[in-house]
Amino acid sequence: MIRHSTGGSLLALALATSAPAFAAAPPIASADDLGTAVSAQIACAGILVANRAEADVLRDDIHALAPFTKAVTLSVDRRAGTVTASAPGTPTRTALHRPAVGCTLTTGDVPLTALKAQTARLKPLSPLSARPWPQGDQPVPALQAAAETHLDRAALDAAVQAAFDEQNVDGYPDTRAILVVQGGAIVAERYAPGFDQNTRMLGWSATKSLMGTLVGLLVDDGVLKLDEPAPVPEWKGAGDPRGAITLRQLLTMSSGLAFVESYKPGNDSIKMLFEAGDMGALAAASPLEHAPGTFWSYSSGTTNLLSRIVFEATGGTLEGMTRFAQQRLFEPAGMRSALIEPDESGVLVGSSYGYATARDWARYGLLHLNHGQAGGKRLLSQEWLDFALTPTPASPRPSYGAQLWLNRAEASEAGRKVLQDVPPDAFMAMGHNHQIVAVIPSQDAVIVRLGWTPEGQKFDWNKHLSRIAAALAPAVAPTK
Repeated sequence: MIRHSTGGSLLALALATSAPAFAAAPPIASADDLGTAVSAQIACAGILVANRAEADVLRDDIHALAPFTKAVTLSVDRRAGTVTASAPGTPTRTALHRPAVGCTLTTGDVPLTALKAQTARLKPLSPLSARPWPQGDQPVPALQAAAETHLDRAALDAAVQAAFDEQNVDGYPDTRAILVVQGGAIVAERYAPGFDQNTRMLGWSATKSLMGTLVGLLVDDGVLKLDEPAPVPEWKGAGDPRGAITLRQLLTMSSGLAFVESYKPGNDSIKMLFEAGDMGALAAASPLEHAPGTFWSYSSGTTNLLSRIVFEATGGTLEGMTRFAQQRLFEPAGMRSALIEPDESGVLVGSSYGYATARDWARYGLLHLNHGQAGGKRLLSQEWLDFALTPTPASPRPSYGAQLWLNRAEASEAGRKVLQDVPPDAFMAMGHNHQIVAVIPSQDAVIVRLGWTPEGQKFDWNKHLSRIAAALAPAVAPTK
């Protein structure tokens, strides 16, 4: 059920403070509590960022997500820009939409007027679809014709169809978008009903790669240094061993900080994403569990620390951080739909909340395929890209660089890779519900899959991406 209103105030949310360093919403004590929190965040973006039908979002996003969201109902207040999620016997949660930055899950600690003031001077990027691809959406006939001569069209169409044929056990659409670029041209593009080339879709942890790139821009500028102690104020006290953690170690998930990534009530990820108004502060409070640089552990908290570092380096305001992302990455790369939603403190949630159209996720892949260049200009240095694609020494497998997954073979495990049948030079931005932006330099290709694979079910990345890749030809010339 979705209830509508045209005005009125938000429901008052009780505040529980679990630590003095950050504000917190009512603690997530059960799966039902998590259900209303995640539903408010996701539904707000699905309805007000992606502009999808409210009933579709409730059915295909909320009720399909997990067993603990099936009883959730939504109340949408378009005048206030809020979406509230409710379930029997569970605290109600509300998310606020602001057009330039998307949705923010509220804790009740920051007035809505203050949240709206954070974005008073911000505007979304306007689309420039009349430009030729990839900066715009108009096809380049010569590029398209050249690309078609080097692929197996029948095999590619069948591979894309197969990805859409796979649905979850409840019958909800699983794959929502497949987009394939080879030779610089879009050679396959398909959407599920209710989605199209203008629909922004959630990347979940693929957002980590976007945040890594924003850090890379600041490193290229000389504002941040890879091998200097990370600028985290909480770690500056005399004798604090966390003060030795470098930016490089944060980027490569080898900081040594304790952080429980498991998504169960009471664990760090849940406290951060659904209770904390300042996610970076919560992550910064993590104790040191291993010597920096000696232990690899995938952590959304680490990426949100990076987000806060970018926030401070770009002026310490949501406006400054958003403008930096727009002007230095999204606009020059042609990713004009892209945004990363912030928490209440104004820091973009780099771990999880990036939205973009399938074409813009593909443009992000093209930026890397084209060695850091877009629109005839260099955005990222080759030095940064070399670092980002180098396996971190702390990881037992060569599968992670700097906020990017690598498909390198593991010599000690009979050549095992993240995607066993995809070329070993591939690298990926990957996220929950089986989002992926895969770059395959040896085939001059980018493959994007966006979908909504529910909890406990699987979209076979390896099977479908390898089948798509097999229909593509090897790169016919070095990419530039």
